[in-house]
Amino acid sequence: MELRGMVLDDITIVDLTRVRAGPWCTQILSELGAEVIKVERPNVGDTARGSFPERDGMGVNFISRNRNKKSVEINLKSEEGTELLEDLIADADVLVENFSLGVMEEFGLGYEYLDSEVNSDLVYASIKGYGEKGPYKDQKGVDLVMQAEAGIMSVTGPEGGDPVKVGQAIGDIGAGLYSTIAILAALHERDTGGTGQKVETNLFGTILSFMEEYITMYGMTGEDPEPMGTRHQTSVPYELFETQDGHVVINTLGVGWETFATELLDAPELAEYDTTEARQNNYDEIMDVMNPKVKEKTTEEWLALSDEYGFPCGPLNQVSDVVDHPQARARDYVFEYDDDRLGEVLLHGHPLHFSNGERDIRSGPPDLGEHTAEVLGQRLNLSEEELAQLEEEGVI
Repeated sequence: MELRGMVLDDITIVDLTRVRAGPWCTQILSELGAEVIKVERPNVGDTARGSFPERDGMGVNFISRNRNKKSVEINLKSEEGTELLEDLIADADVLVENFSLGVMEEFGLGYEYLDSEVNSDLVYASIKGYGEKGPYKDQKGVDLVMQAEAGIMSVTGPEGGDPVKVGQAIGDIGAGLYSTIAILAALHERDTGGTGQKVETNLFGTILSFMEEYITMYGMTGEDPEPMGTRHQTSVPYELFETQDGHVVINTLGVGWETFATELLDAPELAEYDTTEARQNNYDEIMDVMNPKVKEKTTEEWLALSDEYGFPCGPLNQVSDVVDHPQARARDYVFEYDDDRLGEVLLHGHPLHFSNGERDIRSGPPDLGEHTAEVLGQRLNLSEEELAQLEEEGVI
């Protein structure tokens, strides 16, 4: 994954985030070339470091979200520590934090102060549970709470059954992505004649935005949407079907319902349901015919028909299948990284591609404080004696 002149190779980011949403954001920015300085608590670090399973004392949650970063240990509860952080921020382009509301102000490093006294060109990115305004702004918010409160859990799960969470922490990951978008937009504005600014996103608003058509559907019908299993909320057919030896998702987009019903299902009596509304209204009748028909063929047979007729169809894969998926491997969405400390670790990639280069994987996840002396020495011109004194005082 060699890279020449990546898009953010002149951007420096001070990363005060931990766990998932913030580190997801800064990892993406790091792979676009930015230098990410991850500031962590001395002797503790990002709480994700202690997750399990672990490799050589480093937890899986930390390994998967913190490659390409430089770890600096600074005690922000000390006056000298906040001064060091302020000096780093003065020379940075972006600050990302996901502390509880008000913590940065307690450090004396709130946005208003940083903007007016330290770095007016700074893009300050805040990620919170509920956001910085509104009646819930002071409440703690984590992904699973947000999945319940923002409604997505109410439409996830088996039809007629209990609601379940989405398998991945989509609120965290989505908030990290929204924050990345906002940071890039703010940098563009700054670099085209504007100034720095604060950008803010949150998990509650993120998951609520993912509810999109469910919100509009409720406005149109006045009825709460319910879990529908693997069935799509508007399209029919568009869900997971059991085959002779496994499962596939089938959608008739491209081939057309009439062709699918008559030629692939051999059920011309279903062809009359030639509108979305008709198929929704006659769903049970369609499924009574379609389910046993799909089960007559193997998964591979359905995939072959998909290639022949041009309709979307894909198998239900386990993680082990995805790891070996030809498309995933061809585009480095899954790859082995040979880390100096951890050895070979399996990592995920990001689907970001540029004609002038690819993602830049410069280093694996850092040891706690691995780059403290390097960063503070180079960026703040601190001598070895000064660094030793700060370490003795418990500042770094």
